[in-house]
Amino acid sequence: MIAWSNRRCSGATGGPWPRGCVWRLALVAPLLAGVATVEAADGPRGFRSLAPGVLTVIPADSSLDDAIQRGPLVEVTKGQQSLAWVPKRSAPNTTFVELARRLEYPRDIWCLEFAFKPPRQIDVDIPAGDDRMRRATVWYLVYRVKNVGGRRLVIGKGDEGQPDPAQRAVETFEKPVRFLPHFVLESREGLADEEGLSSYRAYLDRLVPSAMNAIRLREDPSRQFLDSAAMAASDIPPGEERWGVAIWESVDPRIDYFSIYVRGLTNAIRWRQRPGAAIGPDDPPGQHIEQTLESLRLDFWRPGDAAGKEAISIGYRGMFERMALGGRVLAALGWPGRITAQPVLGLKRLKLAWDSDGLVEPAGEGPGTSLKPLETVFTGLAAVADPAARSQAARDLFGDAGVESIEALARAAAGPVDAELDAARRKALEPLGLTPDAVAAKPLESLAKIARGLDEAPDLATRKARAVAVFGAAAPRLDWLRRAVEIARTLATIEVTEADPAAMARLDARDAFEAVATAVGAAPADQRDKLLAAMFGPQGPELFREALAVNEGIDHAWVFRYEN
Repeated sequence: MIAWSNRRCSGATGGPWPRGCVWRLALVAPLLAGVATVEAADGPRGFRSLAPGVLTVIPADSSLDDAIQRGPLVEVTKGQQSLAWVPKRSAPNTTFVELARRLEYPRDIWCLEFAFKPPRQIDVDIPAGDDRMRRATVWYLVYRVKNVGGRRLVIGKGDEGQPDPAQRAVETFEKPVRFLPHFVLESREGLADEEGLSSYRAYLDRLVPSAMNAIRLREDPSRQFLDSAAMAASDIPPGEERWGVAIWESVDPRIDYFSIYVRGLTNAIRWRQRPGAAIGPDDPPGQHIEQTLESLRLDFWRPGDAAGKEAISIGYRGMFERMALGGRVLAALGWPGRITAQPVLGLKRLKLAWDSDGLVEPAGEGPGTSLKPLETVFTGLAAVADPAARSQAARDLFGDAGVESIEALARAAAGPVDAELDAARRKALEPLGLTPDAVAAKPLESLAKIARGLDEAPDLATRKARAVAVFGAAAPRLDWLRRAVEIARTLATIEVTEADPAAMARLDARDAFEAVATAVGAAPADQRDKLLAAMFGPQGPELFREALAVNEGIDHAWVFRYEN
């Protein structure tokens, strides 16, 4: 589970930037006061000079939020309820249990200044075992950290020499700091239809000694670059800086939107009670608490593989979500023309509305995996008594290609096959109470049962294997039909909003998202999540909130993430 805190995103500009500026953030950084400072063109003597805008500098987090933490001691407030009582001659908030609810924890907080160049890729030889080398593409990030000191909260004293919480001041301090780098490159970009709108991928920074020299020669032969192990080997004295390289191996080359999380730049922490913790009266303090360090989040994008390995640019929080949701809408709007069909009319012929029971995946389902909507459509088609009306509904919903797919699936589950395949097919159908003959007798009802049974598979790989056992080479048609139903539901949902589908189809992905956001915002508040789930699937509401979390132009954020 990951929890986010977006309480600070330095660099807000007060409104959206022009699109051209957003896509070229690194080039216009010198013009943007408050977003990030830029390394001067004249570097230290002997080092390669960097052009203005090449190096983006994230100032050290100077907020006071982390200098003092407040929270209860849960092992007392929840684990010592037998000690809870109401005094008769003192204030109720002076008991041991009540005092444990209002504790303060002041801390000295330091934070390093972080500067970076946009990520790049390079082909290098890396060990492959058995004294051999293999050629591979690695992703890397060149960065610089600088020790700029820290801050502490000082509580003054009152008239009687006792600490007075009302008298507080902040003072700075200098001390050596040990940077323990922890870089994670993450993407939630769905790269295949069955992955839906988001699919989690994460890559941890690796030590690749054979790549370090190639990167140094490429970036600056005169400068010393440290890998994560060398960077963590000693403290950074006050005022000094060090250059480093984070490297990732085996990154999916199809990824276009990703974030890099940098942990270790500050000792600021957050803590919370561990979810589901059962606190007992004898538990020691801290046993049920989990804590996490603050991380710096950097967002990036690249316009696909065709642009080459150097076309990685700084993005902004919410870019992926906006592009993914807007792209999903545009794909749906173009779908009827591609398959020559009227999907919304097809749903209406089956008496299915955008919010009909069974047409929207259950909450909590994985992205793009539920066959429940397709099962609902199969059941609806089977319930149409008139063969001509049934055929017309299927053709309106799926087009000729979809009708052919339904027929191909029915033939594959019931038609003649060799003995070995038939045995595997019968074994897969048996738990569903079906046989090939039963499928032949009632094909649509049987396809609905098969879809329900496949949905009960423990994971996607098992579901695919079972589908192949039943349908053989026709199995991929099942996912095509599933996607067609999801698109039909998306179109039906757009139709009930105030959006103009014809006008929206002429927009790009970001403008299409803005049109959807306006239409959803005009709906009653208690209907919005339902609309988003019908339009985009179970993850729609979460992705929509992520897309609206930060305005364009904010290129980084300080966040806390709990990982378990």
